[in-house]
Amino acid sequence: MLILEDKDFIAKGSERACYLHPKDNNKTVKVTYENNKREKNKQSQKEISYYKQLQKKGLKNWKHLPQYFGEVKTNKGHGFIIELIKDYDGQVSKSFAYYLKENGVEKYKKELEKYKQYFIDNCIIFNYGMMPKNILLRKNSEIDFDLVLIDGLGDVSHFTLPNKIPYFARRRINRRWDKFVNKYLKK
Repeated sequence: MLILEDKDFIAKGSERACYLHPKDNNKTVKVTYENNKREKNKQSQKEISYYKQLQKKGLKNWKHLPQYFGEVKTNKGHGFIIELIKDYDGQVSKSFAYYLKENGVEKYKKELEKYKQYFIDNCIIFNYGMMPKNILLRKNSEIDFDLVLIDGLGDVSHFTLPNKIPYFARRRINRRWDKFVNKYLKK
């Protein structure tokens, strides 16, 4: 069992909390809140399942997703381990929402295009939880950035069979991308 301490806390969402891995400062552990354990956190199970699918598929380019390292039992509940997204200077990357507020969307048009193309090229489905606060902007240098989805991976639809066919997966990605842009990036 992995012991997580309050000092290792990084951030929290509506269902899960993120902690720095106590034995590896390049990894983070996502755990379900105590009050959400009753339903065994469907969001985490879907995300874990999707990460496993990507590994089985042989995904080599994790540029826009944190790498997945497996499940773990912790003193705070069941969790899973993913890469901690950091900037070139070693600092934990900030949310895309933070940078949008600071600089506006125009500054990141190139990064958004590369980000969208990554999902299309690799047929990676994201759910409606993809929003600027669930995306980190990793600074590779002062002028080179990558967007990294840290929450909202996988499909929450009941009918996911079309996702296995690239043509239909890309159509679903494009539809969801358009909703993401219209909801969060158009002012």
